[in-house]
Amino acid sequence: MKKVLITYACLGLLSLSTTSCSDFLTLQPEHQINELGYWKNEADFETAIVGLYSGLQSYAQNLMWVNEVGTDNATFQLPQAESHVTGFDYWTLSPTNAYVNNYWNNNYGTISRANTILNRLSNVDFTSKSRMEGECKFIRALSYFQLVRLFGDVSISTKEFSSPNEINNYDFSRKPVEEIYKLILNDLTDAEKLLANDEIPSNKGKVSIGAIKTLLGKIYLTKKEYDLAVQKLKEVIDMQAYSLESNFASLFSEGNDDKVESILEIEFASGNQGEGFDFGNFYPNVINMDVFHGGIIGGGRCVPSITLWNAYEEGDIRRDAGLGNKLPMNDGTTTDYFFCKKFVDYSATTMQDGGVNFTLLRYADVLLMYAEALNELNKTNEALPYINQIRQRAQVSSLMGLSQSQLRLAIEKERQLELCFEGHRWFDLKRTDRLLDVINEDFKNLGLTFSAKEYGLLLPIPQNQRDIDPNLTQNPGY
Repeated sequence: MKKVLITYACLGLLSLSTTSCSDFLTLQPEHQINELGYWKNEADFETAIVGLYSGLQSYAQNLMWVNEVGTDNATFQLPQAESHVTGFDYWTLSPTNAYVNNYWNNNYGTISRANTILNRLSNVDFTSKSRMEGECKFIRALSYFQLVRLFGDVSISTKEFSSPNEINNYDFSRKPVEEIYKLILNDLTDAEKLLANDEIPSNKGKVSIGAIKTLLGKIYLTKKEYDLAVQKLKEVIDMQAYSLESNFASLFSEGNDDKVESILEIEFASGNQGEGFDFGNFYPNVINMDVFHGGIIGGGRCVPSITLWNAYEEGDIRRDAGLGNKLPMNDGTTTDYFFCKKFVDYSATTMQDGGVNFTLLRYADVLLMYAEALNELNKTNEALPYINQIRQRAQVSSLMGLSQSQLRLAIEKERQLELCFEGHRWFDLKRTDRLLDVINEDFKNLGLTFSAKEYGLLLPIPQNQRDIDPNLTQNPGY
C-alpha cells in the first residue's frame, strides 16, 4: 500500500484544462516544492514517480461508472440518485456530467505528470533512469488508452509546459483515433524495451514487463489485430510468472497485495490520509444495516444488478465470493439488497477510506483475452482450454464442442462473471461490437421503455473543456 504522496506546485504538471498558473516560481521557499529546489537527484525523481502512481487511484475509482453502472452489471439503489449517476445507468449523459469531466481531467492530469518527469529525465543520468522512463511511458499510454476508448478523437500532448503562454499557444484540438493509438503503441514498445531485463517485482503496485505485455495484448485485441494479441498474450503466459489464485475471494479482500494472479495493482491505504478507496458506492444506502464500523452506510450509487446476479450458473463460487443479496441488519435479520464484496474494506472507518488494493490487470484476464484472440483466428479448439482454466477454478463444468460463434458468446459471459466490478464490461462489449445489443436487451428485459443509442458509444466532451478551448469539437449526438 502506498505510503507517500507528493504535492506538485507549479512544476509544469498542468491538466490540459488549465490555461494559466499563478506565477511560475522563481524563489525557493522552504515549505514549497518548486523548479529551483527540485529535480536535483534520484530521490527527487523517485518521489515524483510515487506522485505519478497516485494519479491511478482516481483512474481505478472512475472505472466503475461507465464500465459497471453504464452496463448490465450494476445500477443505482438510491431512489433519487444524482443525475451524474443516472446518466450512466440510463444512457442519458450530458456534457456537464461530473464524472465525465473527471475522466477527462484525471487522465490528462496523469499524462501531464508523466510528460514532466520524462522531460526532466532527459537531463539526468542514474541507475534507475530506464525503469522510470518505462513506468512513465506505460502510465501515459494507459491514460491515453482510457481516453481514446471513452471519447474517440482526443487531444495529444507529450511535452512539458513551462509557462501559461506555451499552454495558450499549443494546439489542443482533437486528433484522430489512429494517431492516439500510434502514440500508445510507441510508448508501450519503448517501455517494453526499457524494462526488458527487469525481473517481475514482488510489489505488484509497480509497472513490470508483464504489465506492459498484458496491456499491449489488450490494445491489439481492442484494435482487432488478433495475431499480434495472441503473440503478446502468449508471451505473458510463457513467462510463468503468474497463475490463478486458488482462493478467488482473496483477490479482493483485505491483504490482497501482491497475489500470484496479480499483474498490476493500484495501491490504496486506509488511515484517512487521502489514499483510501471509495468502496462505499458498492454498498446499498440502507439505514440500520450492520456491516461497517460505527453504523456507516453505503453510497448506493453502484450496486450489482439482478441481471448480473442471475447470470451465474448454479454452483459458481464467484457469485457468493464477489456479490451478496442478503444485507445484515442491526436487529439480527437480513433484508434483500444486492451488494458487491470486491475491494470492500470492512475495517475502514469511513466509506472513502478503504485500504484494499484495486487489481487493474490480472492473469485471469490474460487467459480470457488469449482465448478470445485465438477464437477470432478460427482456433476455437485451441482456445477452449484457456476459458476452461477459469471455469475450473469457479467450480463449474468445462465447455466442449462449441462453434466459433458459441465460444465468442461464452467468453463474453465468462468475462462478465469473472471480472465484474473490476472495470471491464463496457470496454469488453464495445470491443466486440455488442454493447448496444446487450444494453438494449437488458433494458427490454427490465421492462424499461427507453433504449441506448449509437452516439452513446462515445462519451460527450466535457462542456467546461470546450468553454476553455473552442477548438475541442463535440461528439455527435450531444
